[in-house]
Amino acid sequence: MLLCLHAVLSVTIYNHLFIGFVRSMDIRFLTTFIEVAKTRHFGKAAENLYLTQSAVSARIKLLEEYFHTTLFIRQRNSIQLTQSGEKLLPYARQLCSTLNEAKQELQIQSSEYVVCGATQLASELMLPTTLSHLHNTFPDWSVKAEVLSLDGLSRQLHERVTDLAFSTEPLKSEEVKSEVLLENQLGLYRIGEGSDVVDAAEFVAIDWGSKARDLLLTLYPQLRDAKLRTNSLNLALNNLQYEGGVAVLPEGTVNQLDPTIAISLIQPLEGITMKVYLHTMKQVRRVGLEALITSVSAIHPV
Repeated sequence: MLLCLHAVLSVTIYNHLFIGFVRSMDIRFLTTFIEVAKTRHFGKAAENLYLTQSAVSARIKLLEEYFHTTLFIRQRNSIQLTQSGEKLLPYARQLCSTLNEAKQELQIQSSEYVVCGATQLASELMLPTTLSHLHNTFPDWSVKAEVLSLDGLSRQLHERVTDLAFSTEPLKSEEVKSEVLLENQLGLYRIGEGSDVVDAAEFVAIDWGSKARDLLLTLYPQLRDAKLRTNSLNLALNNLQYEGGVAVLPEGTVNQLDPTIAISLIQPLEGITMKVYLHTMKQVRRVGLEALITSVSAIHPV
């Protein structure tokens, strides 16, 4: 019985806090209270919140006036929560958490919110340019970006969790519109000084798909083994620039490497290119998203 009464009282207090603060207080007053309770120091709380110490003190004073109680005991070297402060703290945390979750949910449902998903290689090749373009061209839009597997990317696109999907492999779906944003010739390159012999001990294998892999193994069967296998272009490039070696790379990427490093083309992979696709749903339901997609499509005209 006592537990039930305590639960009812807790809900009642929380509801009172929620309604009262929404009506008459800025939520930042509670976040200030939480920070002071965590640091036990007005100066440190002010520094963490990018406020002046007087602003922090003023907010705490207003909170104490609002609740008609003292929340902190001020001591010379530190401050301590009063019994009232201890009681308020869990409700303050819960209220801030609830309002932040509500804000995030409303942002997700807003028309001015776009989610970009990409497979690993596509994220490294296209997302930096795309994100910069979105921030400059659509400054009022919130942007979320994440790296996914190809299956995960396809699933989230069809579920309309992801708005713009990037991959180095095509997606086969009648509901999806796909276009090539970027295409580069692939070739086997040597990074750094080395002999004319192509050896598996210096080979960094990047997954460019089955066609590139099959042709490479036809030309260089010894490259079935490798010193490093990765689906990350950035990781491969860092390793090559530090240790040297050979790898299949896109022509455009090679042109962006440090010009002081020796780079030589060993063998072009004739007829094999690296492609980055943009995938979107054919039926776009959200206001403004069609214009955003059109703008992204024009970043790297093929």
